[in-house]
Amino acid sequence: MKADTPLDYAVFQLSPRRSRCELFVSTDGNTEKLASGLVKPFVTHLKVAEEQVARAVKSIKLEVGKRENAVTWFTKGTLERFVRFVTTPEVLELVNTFDAEMSQLEAARKIYSQGSRDQLSRAIGGDGTGNAAADATKKELLKAIDVRLVAVRQDLNTAYARAASAGFNPETVSELHHFADQFGALRLK
Repeated sequence: MKADTPLDYAVFQLSPRRSRCELFVSTDGNTEKLASGLVKPFVTHLKVAEEQVARAVKSIKLEVGKRENAVTWFTKGTLERFVRFVTTPEVLELVNTFDAEMSQLEAARKIYSQGSRDQLSRAIGGDGTGNAAADATKKELLKAIDVRLVAVRQDLNTAYARAASAGFNPETVSELHHFADQFGALRLK
C-alpha cells in the first residue's frame, strides 16, 4: 500500500489487558499492519480513542464518512506521520516553540526600535536628563534581541530540517490538521 492511498478505516487492535495495541490500515479489502506499541500514547493523543477505551472495547476504529475531501487527507501516509508524531512529538513542537519565540522577539524589536528618545525618556520617568542612559539601555536591549534572533533563526532552521526529514511539510501538516480535527488530536493541533 502506498503512502498516498486513501483509507477506508484504521483500527487499533488492543491486547487482552488493553495495554498494548497494533495499528492496522485498510482500503478496498487490503489490510496492512502499520505500527504496534503501548496504547497509552495513542489514547493520550486521540480523544476518540480515549472515549472508546473508556467503554472497554477490544479495538478502536478510526474512519471518516465518504466526504469528498476525506480522500485527500485520510491516507496511509497521514497515519504514518501521526504515529511518528506520537512517538516523537518534539519534532513538530520545537518548530512551533521556536516560531512563537521568533514572532515575539521580532515584535519586541519593532516596538523598541520605534519611537523617539523623548518618548523612551518619558516612559522611564525622566525629564529629558536621562536621555543618554536611556539610549544606551535601548541600544543594549536591541543588541540582545538581535543576538537572540540570530540564535532562534538557527534553531528554527534546524527544527524545520528535522521536521522535513521526518516527513512533515506544509502539505502533510495540513493533512494532519484535518486528522486532528476529525479525531480529537488536540496536542497535534
